[in-house]
Amino acid sequence: MTTPTPCYHCALPVPPGSRFTADVLGQSREFCCPGCQAVAQAIVAGGLDHYYQHRSEASANPQALPVQLAEELALYDRPDVQKPFVRHEGEQAETTLLIEGISCAACGWLIEKHLLHLPAISEARLNLSNHRLHIRWADSQLPLSDVLSELRHIGYAAHPYQADKAAEQLANENRLALRQLGVAGLLWFQAMMATMATWPEFNIDLSPEMHTILRWVALFLTTPIVFYSCAPFFKGAMRDLRTRHLTMDVSVSLAIGGAYVAGIWTAITGDGELYFDAVGMFALFLLAGRYLERRARERTAAATAQLVNVLPASCLRLGEDGQSERILLNELKVADKVLVHPGAVLPADGKILDGQSSIDESLLTGEYLPQPRTVGDAVTAGTLNVEGALTVHVLALGQDTRLSAIVRLLERAQSEKPRLAEIADKAAQWFLLFSLIAAVAIGLLWWQLDPSRAFWIVLAMLVATCPCALSLATPTALTAATGTLHKLGLLLTRGHVLEGLNQIDTVIFDKTGTLTEGRLALRAIRPLRDLDPDQCLALAAALENRSEHPIARAFGRAPHAAEDVQST
Repeated sequence: MTTPTPCYHCALPVPPGSRFTADVLGQSREFCCPGCQAVAQAIVAGGLDHYYQHRSEASANPQALPVQLAEELALYDRPDVQKPFVRHEGEQAETTLLIEGISCAACGWLIEKHLLHLPAISEARLNLSNHRLHIRWADSQLPLSDVLSELRHIGYAAHPYQADKAAEQLANENRLALRQLGVAGLLWFQAMMATMATWPEFNIDLSPEMHTILRWVALFLTTPIVFYSCAPFFKGAMRDLRTRHLTMDVSVSLAIGGAYVAGIWTAITGDGELYFDAVGMFALFLLAGRYLERRARERTAAATAQLVNVLPASCLRLGEDGQSERILLNELKVADKVLVHPGAVLPADGKILDGQSSIDESLLTGEYLPQPRTVGDAVTAGTLNVEGALTVHVLALGQDTRLSAIVRLLERAQSEKPRLAEIADKAAQWFLLFSLIAAVAIGLLWWQLDPSRAFWIVLAMLVATCPCALSLATPTALTAATGTLHKLGLLLTRGHVLEGLNQIDTVIFDKTGTLTEGRLALRAIRPLRDLDPDQCLALAAALENRSEHPIARAFGRAPHAAEDVQST
């Protein structure tokens, strides 16, 4: 018996005599139906065919990866390859991976739970804002290639995190999500008008031939919504069923798929109601909700990224001869000496070798007044040198700086799920399970009472009881709250803090700088000799004219000072 060829898109068997083909990755591929063919052509036309390149081509046999892909993943076990993105502390290794294929909060739950079941992995946290997965594991027990393979087996591709690649991937995913939303919205309006024209309330002098035409027009308009715009729901449902995990995607896929199949039956036979308008509306609102959730997470991630962006792109490195040379920040090394002029941002953590100045550390401490620093004092990357030139001995760079440690704390807070989010996830799963059981039970009951209405009642239950509001609203609200607090200058380092904010009745501040605006103002001028207040102010402004100190700014600028100031 000949084994049927699997569909290149969905891996289902290709029916004998099928002639649905398309060129993907430079080769002609076979598909089981025109729907899979259309989706594949749309993916290729959108420049997203790398999806097939990274996808496991053996989706029907998830225990095996293609030989070429397995060999590529094995390269990540080499120490020289791991050096840029893996940190080793004794027997433990720690890294950050960029995950492809994430569509909703349920993906984060699945990835974390699956990895934490592996005995060698002690920590796995996914930040849904930027799709970064932070893992900590015993690399002597579990090679990194096996971790990447495990992610592939549940439907996700992982890569070492690189800032440029991460930004490019998020931009591509945003464009795809926006296109899917646009297609669903545009075609839904047209399908709704065609469907409404067949309703008895609007069916005025409509001939049987025109009625048939409108049914097929509605089917034609709804098909791209189902196979292109709703593709993430069906892929998520297949992935969740393979891992035996109920999510919103399962319920959504059942509702959309059932309504679409019922609509096809009605279009062909003329019996029953057209549900194509419900399919389009359901898809549009769900896609819009997910897109808004994605944008909220990205805004929060962008606010966190601003901390890293304060570092300068270049710095002045001092050579053995004492001459300064401007280099890119990534060329700087530990033990180098850098020259930091007044008004410049310190590029790395270090110790002052020469000079004295005031350092604005408000970004890290909240204290707006610059703090005096002299030879031997420690300085931090991202802080501002206010007054004098400094020669700094570099002690820490990149991920080892204090600034990066703060960023990691913020990302940990974003990736941690508060108890409220965990309750919402569990409630959504149990609600979905009871809804499916109730739909089956009520369907069987109506099959005994009125078989002609049983399917439509079950379909209505699936559409009405989808827990999409609960699954989307909770993570979106938590993300938006974290981002808003960040904009107000409040940095959360633990995810559970949000739950306790409504129970706070007393706030204790450790320094006065936290309670002030950070802008000194001149309130009064009291001359001690013959000069009047205006002359005193002009002299003070001329003296402080070239200083960047906050106290100097309080006197204002005097580019054309009336008085000449000479040192005596």
